[in-house]
Amino acid sequence: MKVCPVCSSEYPDDIRFCPKDGQTLRSSSPGRDLVGQVVADRYHVMKKLGEGGMGQVYLAEHVKMGRRSAIKVLNPSMVHDPDAVARFNREAANASRISHPNICAIYDFGETPDGLIYLAMEFVEGEPLTDVLAREGALPVTRAADICVQVAAALQAAHDLGIVHRDLKPDNVMLTRGRDGTDGVKVVDFGIAKAVGGGGAGSSQKVTKTGLVIGTPEFMSPEQLAGDVLDGRSDIYSLALVFFNMLTGTLPFPADSAQEAMVKRLTDEPAALADVRPDRSFPPGLQEVLDTALARSPLDRYQSAAKFAHDVAAVVGLRASAGAPVPSTWADEETELVEPVRRRRRSRLPLIAAGVVVALGAAGAAAMIGRNVKPNAGAATSLPPLSGDTTVRVVAPPSEPVAPARRDSIATPPRRGTRKPPVVARPRIDVAQARSLLDHLVDILQPRNAVMVRDSARHIYDAPGISERDKAYAAFVAGIASFQPPLLDRPGGCAWVRIATELHPRDSTYSRILTQCSP
Repeated sequence: MKVCPVCSSEYPDDIRFCPKDGQTLRSSSPGRDLVGQVVADRYHVMKKLGEGGMGQVYLAEHVKMGRRSAIKVLNPSMVHDPDAVARFNREAANASRISHPNICAIYDFGETPDGLIYLAMEFVEGEPLTDVLAREGALPVTRAADICVQVAAALQAAHDLGIVHRDLKPDNVMLTRGRDGTDGVKVVDFGIAKAVGGGGAGSSQKVTKTGLVIGTPEFMSPEQLAGDVLDGRSDIYSLALVFFNMLTGTLPFPADSAQEAMVKRLTDEPAALADVRPDRSFPPGLQEVLDTALARSPLDRYQSAAKFAHDVAAVVGLRASAGAPVPSTWADEETELVEPVRRRRRSRLPLIAAGVVVALGAAGAAAMIGRNVKPNAGAATSLPPLSGDTTVRVVAPPSEPVAPARRDSIATPPRRGTRKPPVVARPRIDVAQARSLLDHLVDILQPRNAVMVRDSARHIYDAPGISERDKAYAAFVAGIASFQPPLLDRPGGCAWVRIATELHPRDSTYSRILTQCSP
């Protein structure tokens, strides 16, 4: 019998398509052992290589070309799950777009007439980094750096196409050993990768909202743990965790449970290499590179995988012949963020402004709600749009607003006195991009990421060379984020709005909200 994956109706084996909705029918119990069979009339299955949660992997040979491939087949229990099928197909679609020697190539994917969903990919004769670490423990610094640089090159190729991997971990880094003893790297499993900015409702993003695993918590970035919007800098953080793991044999957040480790990633500073492995010697500057790559705020992190790779290679002193070459242009190149520029939508700032006014006091609320926000005469762009409904609550007002603290102990823990601030690779804010970055922060502002938005706005506010208008905008964004739960910081929020008004007094939005801060 065959089953329709949409309506679940059953039909005889000789019927190929569902007469109700036109879907390809799938076998109600696809065969599990494919050894000896020919898949899709062209892949002769030779042996089984392994099995995972999503499916089985076989070694196969093309019947005409003679080329060996790894054939990944979706688990029989999942062929009737539209979300699992979508994730499986998305792995093929995402990875097939990327052509890079450090990414496992996709040759073919599809569905056979009897409902077998398969993916034919490059056969990598190697082993996952997980197995190497389990067998050998911490790797020599040069070898770990070489692997890190090659993985970064793969990520950069994906990021250049707007694809974020989102599940980078040792299991997804395959290693092969060359004749000269060097490691070759292949990054695999783009099953939960996301094409940033692509598609609309019902597109690829829908697949990640169904309860499927969306990453491995031990190697997730803080923003991924918080459920925030991700870009390529999330992959950079995950790669830094993998690199730290290779250097020390453990992760930089010691904890008794995975849950505790995840909480520490959101609140604590990562452990230093020398603290974790005092028995090992690390090159000068390597700690600073890791500090930057493991910064909690994406704005404090490397802005490109290429730049991270360059600095790793520089401080370790990798030879050009070791692993993948490091292009010299990476040193001077500031790659744009993966998140593409969003299309300008009709501004929804009146909604958030009205919410702030209502929260601060009823007077003047009607005027704010009905006001159409337009650019000031001296402004180059409109005020930022806001996506999603925003609930703003505040605590009882004090007699006077107080100056906003630059950092609080929860949002950004102070650095240890024994560790120097990053000096090797401190990423700079491109002042020309400051306003678009602030637009993005307002666009994603929600209670769950209010701390990140506030701290990011502060970082932009403190950036050298930023224009007075953008500095005011950064102060305003820090202010409206401060009003959000869980911060509920009325004094700090009002103080930031006051700064915005003083810097840019002609902006009536700033001044109108400031009037509601008066006791």
